[in-house]
Amino acid sequence: SMQFLTEWRIAYTLVKANIASALQLRLTFALQVFGMMLNDMAFVVLWTFFFKAFGTINGWSNHEVLAFVGISAFAFGAAFSGFAGVLTLPELVNNGSFDNLLLSPRSVYWRILTSRTRVSAIGDMVFGVLFITIYALTTSLSGLQIAMLVSLLIPATIIMVNVTLIASLVSFFMPDAGALAQNLFDAFNSPSLYPSTVFPSVLKFVFIFVIPSLAMGGVPLETVVHTSGVWYGIIWAIAIVWALIAHKLLAISLRHYESGNLTGARADQ
Repeated sequence: SMQFLTEWRIAYTLVKANIASALQLRLTFALQVFGMMLNDMAFVVLWTFFFKAFGTINGWSNHEVLAFVGISAFAFGAAFSGFAGVLTLPELVNNGSFDNLLLSPRSVYWRILTSRTRVSAIGDMVFGVLFITIYALTTSLSGLQIAMLVSLLIPATIIMVNVTLIASLVSFFMPDAGALAQNLFDAFNSPSLYPSTVFPSVLKFVFIFVIPSLAMGGVPLETVVHTSGVWYGIIWAIAIVWALIAHKLLAISLRHYESGNLTGARADQ
């Protein structure tokens, strides 16, 4: 636990330094953040027109859109404003920069996470906070429901970080895997941008327990609406399980990468 706290303190310091560096270019920073917020706003406007045209979907209307898109946007923003290294890992492996991470005495997992920041993702996080706040203020939520809603942002972010890392691990097994890793990430992230109530039960099960996309948006909202302690625990359990899976698959990938380097099996990239 002491090692975890040490890694977390170092990660916090690195992320803070990276963002402070980006803030020095204030105009660029503001434009990137504002641009991403506009992108998210367009998505909400699209859903608003949809619900005006077709009414509710299993009890959900454009009011719930604010919340589930807000949760997804916050998870995306929190994950990649600080831990964008999970997205750029294929690039690091492909250009040989990843070797530098192996030289550090720190955990490779945390080194990967904190190796990059994505300033524009702060716009997603701000957008998420704004729309979650609007939803909470315009809905008769109890104190318990508000506490559930806020605390479920943590496992949603954990899932986003670790599943993205898993998608990026393909770069250890094949050259120039950036496009494939991006496609895997898109396949994982896309369902989280839809109301969880639109999916039939079989697909919903798949997108919660096999590919945990809905655990980052619609399902946390359903958990809050129904004040479900069971689903609250399930979402946290899903986050922990995928973090453990990511650690295990990273260890396997590193062994493959290092053995390839030692035997000269890796092709020049």
